[in-house]
Amino acid sequence: MVQVIGQSGADLVPGWGSSLMSLSFTDNEGGDADEINMQFSVSTPLQAAPAKGTQYRLIYGWTGQGLKDAGLFTFQSAGLTFDAESGWIMTITCRSADFVDADKAADLESFEEATAGQIFKRLAAGVGKNAKVHPSVEAIEIPYRLRYQQSAVGFAQTLADELGATLKLANGEWLITMKNSGETANGSTLPPITVSMDEVIDCDLTTEGRPEFGEVQSSWFDEGLGISFLEAVPGLGQAARFLGLHPAPSASEARQRSRAEALDLARATVSGGITIEGRPEAMAGAPVILSGFGGWAGFELVAPTLVHTFTFDESGGWLMSFECAAKT
Repeated sequence: MVQVIGQSGADLVPGWGSSLMSLSFTDNEGGDADEINMQFSVSTPLQAAPAKGTQYRLIYGWTGQGLKDAGLFTFQSAGLTFDAESGWIMTITCRSADFVDADKAADLESFEEATAGQIFKRLAAGVGKNAKVHPSVEAIEIPYRLRYQQSAVGFAQTLADELGATLKLANGEWLITMKNSGETANGSTLPPITVSMDEVIDCDLTTEGRPEFGEVQSSWFDEGLGISFLEAVPGLGQAARFLGLHPAPSASEARQRSRAEALDLARATVSGGITIEGRPEAMAGAPVILSGFGGWAGFELVAPTLVHTFTFDESGGWLMSFECAAKT
C-alpha cells in the first residue's frame, strides 16, 4: 500500500489512477537528503509541473500490516521525456522537507573551545530543530571552527564528515551518527536486515584486495611552536602508512580525522547491492546479515542507502534495493 498525502490532507494516489507509473523512495543514512521520484504517463495537453514549494507526505507498507511514515518532501524539479515505445513521461523529484528548509540561509559565526556535540546542537537550534549526537562524537573537542557564509546544514555536514560521522535530517530532528556503524544517534544498534539466498531477486557484491595500511596519519600545525605534527591511529593492515592530504586545525581533530580516514578506507573494501521484496521496517544504516551465503556470509555489512521502488502496472509490486558497505 502506498499513500501520497497532498497539501489538502487527502491521498492523491487514487486520483492519479493509471497515470502513476512508479514511485521510488531513497532513504539515506546521512549526508544526502532523502528523496522521492514519481513517474507519470502524460498526454496532450501536457500537465504542468507542481508549483514551487508543493509538499507531499509518503506513507507505505504491506496491506494488513503497520504503515510507515517516510516524512514530508518538497518539490524540487520535474522532467519531461518522450520515446515511441513509452510515450510522454513526466518525472517529479522531491527532497526531504527537513533538508530543504535547513539548507536555505547562509551565515557567519564562530565556535571556540566547544565540543562537536555543542556545535551540532547550537546549529540545529538556530533553525528550530533538535539534535541527537552519537556518544562517540558528542565529546570530541573542537578548539576553533569558523562558519563562513555557509548554511547550517552545509556546515554541519562538512564537520560530520571530517569526524567520521554523518548527518541525517528526519522528522524535525538532526541525527548525527558514526558512518556505517549500524547504530542510531543514541548509540543503540539498529534492527538488522537479514537476507537469505532464496529471498534475493538481484545481487551484485564485490570485495577488493585494496591496500590495508598499518597506520593512518593526519597532520596539524602548532601556531605557537611553528611546527607541524602528525597524529596516527592503527589501520587494518600490518605495514605501510597512509597520510591524509589536508592538515587538521588541532591535535584532537587530527586524531579524529585519522580515525575517520581509517574507517573510510575500511568501508571501501566491500561494495555492491542486493534487491529483495520490500520491507517497511528496514532503515538506512542498518546492519546486513547474509544467511546461507557460505564464505560471503562472513562479511560484517551495513546498508548506507535503501531504495524502495513501487510500480503500478499490471505486474506491479514493491522491491527494496540496498547498497552494501563494510561495517566500521
